Amino acid sequence: MKAILIIAHHCILPGAYKGFEEILDRLHHDLPGTRVASTSLLDLENDLRTILREDVESVTLLPYLLLNGQHTKNDVPRVVAKLQAEFPQIPITLLPCLGDWKEFSSMVVSGLRTAQNESEQVVANEAKQSTFSQNHSLFSIELNLEGRNVLVVGGGSIALRKVKTLMPTGARITVVAPQFLSEFKTLAEDKPQLSLKEREYESLDLCGVFMVFICTDKPAVNAIVNNDAHARRILVNNACDYRSGDFIVPARMNFGENIAVTVSTQGYAPSLAKQLKHKIQTEWREGLEKMEQNFKSK
Repeated sequence: MKAILIIAHHCILPGAYKGFEEILDRLHHDLPGTRVASTSLLDLENDLRTILREDVESVTLLPYLLLNGQHTKNDVPRVVAKLQAEFPQIPITLLPCLGDWKEFSSMVVSGLRTAQNESEQVVANEAKQSTFSQNHSLFSIELNLEGRNVLVVGGGSIALRKVKTLMPTGARITVVAPQFLSEFKTLAEDKPQLSLKEREYESLDLCGVFMVFICTDKPAVNAIVNNDAHARRILVNNACDYRSGDFIVPARMNFGENIAVTVSTQGYAPSLAKQLKHKIQTEWREGLEKMEQNFKSK
């Protein structure tokens, strides 16, 4: 049996090895009779020795690195030479690092051209979306969220306002953020339907979620959550870019027990919506509450 061992940098960040793992999967599929494994620069000597002790006829090593530097010129060859001396009967072949492959430069240029074309297409689509938004109205609706799973990403003041708005609906609310305003923890102590996860967002947070509110001040995180949610057909409200989401939340005012009035400017002028809300609360409250009382007394 032949063996292939791919050497990569060590990293503990979630998702860092996604592309690396796809290559391993392809090798497992395309080379069914070959032992395919991976290691890090830190574990190379131990992992290579383990493979050499198995029933293998040869080992091919690929440094999954771009630059031909200290690791590929000195560190890896030193380990290979040491173990080749220990296991002289098994040939060990050390391939050049990825950056030295003849095909690599062509692949990079081709990838950049594709990325440019995709970027131009995104700009064109955004222009179309902007035109669409100007020519069409949003559809107003009130949703029953009782028992539904709702995710809020962010732990600042905007996220806190969203959570307070969601609390009376009976939704099961999960908030994910590396850190929270202190008021979040006070809320969570008294509200069993509110769960806090003090860490970075992960795509698995969307499992079983009906609706997600994006409330961070990090555009890169917002884009990831937005894309993940749309890929799973989950409704999205993006507090930083309403056009990239599926819905906006209008300004809402409650009068009496059963009257609710909402104000919306279709997302174009939140400050105007705030002024309208203040005007309605100031000038309409007494009349609306009296109207409800008269209706009940009939």
